[in-house]
Amino acid sequence: MNEKVRTYLIKAARQKEKFVYYSDVVKDCALNIDTTTKDGRNQLSNVLGEVAAYENRQLEPRPLVSALAIYKDKNKNDHGDGFYKIAAKLGKGTFNNLKSDLFGFTEAERSRRFWQNEDNYLKFASIKLPLIPAEIVEFFNKEELDFFKIWQQQNYEADNNIHVQAKDFLMDTVWEKSIYLGKEIIKRLEGFDIEAKKTWSKLGSKVEGKKRVHTAQFKHYTWIKIFRNTDKGRKIYFTFGVDARPDAEAFVYKIDCQRERGSNFSVQQIDLIDSLIPITAWSNKIPFSDLIKENWQSLISICLNFIIAHTKHYDAIIDAVWGEPIPPTLFKNHLVREDIPLNGFDSFPEKEKGFKGIDVDFQAKAKEQKDIGDAGEGLVKIREIEFLKRKELYEKAALVEIVKDGRGFDVLSFDENGQEKFIEVKTTTGNEYSAFYLSENEMDFMRLHPNQYCIYRVYNYDSKNNFGKFFELTNNVEDQILYKPVQFKVLIKKAK
Repeated sequence: MNEKVRTYLIKAARQKEKFVYYSDVVKDCALNIDTTTKDGRNQLSNVLGEVAAYENRQLEPRPLVSALAIYKDKNKNDHGDGFYKIAAKLGKGTFNNLKSDLFGFTEAERSRRFWQNEDNYLKFASIKLPLIPAEIVEFFNKEELDFFKIWQQQNYEADNNIHVQAKDFLMDTVWEKSIYLGKEIIKRLEGFDIEAKKTWSKLGSKVEGKKRVHTAQFKHYTWIKIFRNTDKGRKIYFTFGVDARPDAEAFVYKIDCQRERGSNFSVQQIDLIDSLIPITAWSNKIPFSDLIKENWQSLISICLNFIIAHTKHYDAIIDAVWGEPIPPTLFKNHLVREDIPLNGFDSFPEKEKGFKGIDVDFQAKAKEQKDIGDAGEGLVKIREIEFLKRKELYEKAALVEIVKDGRGFDVLSFDENGQEKFIEVKTTTGNEYSAFYLSENEMDFMRLHPNQYCIYRVYNYDSKNNFGKFFELTNNVEDQILYKPVQFKVLIKKAK
């Protein structure tokens, strides 16, 4: 990107109703471009396009400041097609719509408002660092990754010189390089902080004589954490590092949270976090065989793009954990687990009996209920597959299915120990206290399998975003519900 052009355009944006002409950009920024030729105009379009793309790919995309440049020709008095093509490529809309709506002038005004704000100008006008870091640290290589694979999860013996040398080698290679990567990423982010330490060991154990004693153990990972620099954001983070376990052997990047040491999260909060982490942010892997083909520029770019792509989700997860509403539009096709409601019922509320006639479209009502029911089952299936994959039970995840009618339950799944789980799904657009119905067949099945049967009560279902919340009733469900007959199956009595 041409920083001189960017600075020139920002300066123009800070002046009231100021535009610059394409020819002025070439002249004032000393660009060796001939705009009287097609190639020259394409060159200038590329220069301006790089500036626009740079502003757009920030964590909080900024207005396309290249909108300040227009034709000098009064008959045109507009932006070139190149501007609208770039805007379309950056996801601002279709070329034709952007051009007919004169998007360039709207964006120019947005740019003026943004850059005339002194806080924005002081924070963002200067570019602190290039994307490409100085190549002062050698990139990850096969030798050190293979060495890491050998030593991961081995017990450490402080009086063994070979162990000491192995520790020093790993600290100077995979650990040093992971920390270097984290520092390069954080330099390019606004509003984030980093935790990156050479904490190479974890608590392990070994047998000495007839006793099992604690010992230090080589870690199998080199996680660094990048998180919002607020108190609420520190325990939920983007994490990056090399993982040397045999079932991984990869550079891994994902969203995660503090789960054990130093965590203040409840089990319910951790479950909420897990349920909101997008599938694209669970556990992305670059196998060691592919990692060594990368370089610092490409790996930093991968990590930055990952953070940028998931920042809105990440921020929403932080807010949700601390009690803010979950935005359904951001978590489409998602099911969020909640606690079982505390304020249930001691008995069925008395209902005033009225025998007034009403018009009911039973066919439409049945279709609506079936559509909502099917949608709820689909969300539960997705949720169960994701849950089992997080537990690395991939074979079990492949077996999750919506079963045929008549089985007495809706979804076959498995718990974290791999045991079968029979899920009855009840979905409503109402709240968590809305009544639901169980058939005779479902009641019979529930009683036959009290330890494996559970009900997922899906509520506040949003069909537009295919989003809902649910709580789970499990472990002898019948003891946790009130029920009464609301229909009677009738046969004609045998005549006496």
